Amino acid sequence: MDALIDAELVVPIRSSSGATPDPTLLDADAFRHGTDDAGERFIAAFSSPSSLVEFGPPGTDSIRMRARDLFERADAVQERIVVDPGAPTQIEVAIGVLPFLAAGIDPNRPDALRARRPLGDLPALEVPDQIPEPFGRELRSALTDLPHVERAWLLRAGTAWTAGVQLDPGALLADFDAVRNRLHAVATEHLGSRRLLAVTDLRAPMMREMYDATAAPFYARQDERKGLFSRLFGS
Repeated sequence: MDALIDAELVVPIRSSSGATPDPTLLDADAFRHGTDDAGERFIAAFSSPSSLVEFGPPGTDSIRMRARDLFERADAVQERIVVDPGAPTQIEVAIGVLPFLAAGIDPNRPDALRARRPLGDLPALEVPDQIPEPFGRELRSALTDLPHVERAWLLRAGTAWTAGVQLDPGALLADFDAVRNRLHAVATEHLGSRRLLAVTDLRAPMMREMYDATAAPFYARQDERKGLFSRLFGS
């Protein structure tokens, strides 16, 4: 994942005329999409021209662009990316990690806490002085209603919030999408914009450790809390 941050990717676009338009003039609608076995769409990208020729759509036009620019555009439309789809080198980039990758942060490395954004620095994760209500109450209520959520952290990242979510081992990508959409709805209603809350999948242990090292979980599923008390008090 860290190698992708500084990579240049080949992105197929929706034309076959032989043109190579300026990438800065294209939005995510111009990119070609693929569909996985579950019928879910993704933005396709390739690590090299040869990979595009071998595994990509035949005869398609393409552009070269910085991976971080692609991550930023995919995050804006909340679509995941699959690099080298169908190849042995395939890498799936979940929606929840797009804001971190766009900012130059490898989500699997807790020591990589600083990165350059196009408009400045992204601060380290911080414990909030207080959580505004009813945002905090409604966020906790939403997490309680989501059956795959085991634990969640709510931290500050500069002027915005970030929710790190740990799902149970049986959760699928669609389950995380449902969690992200529900929490973004809470943020839109109570913070004024979903962009003020980044929702991150903590499936990677190193990413989870980064949140856990910063603060205790904001939410833990009830059976997990009981298990903790049993260990503490021997009941």
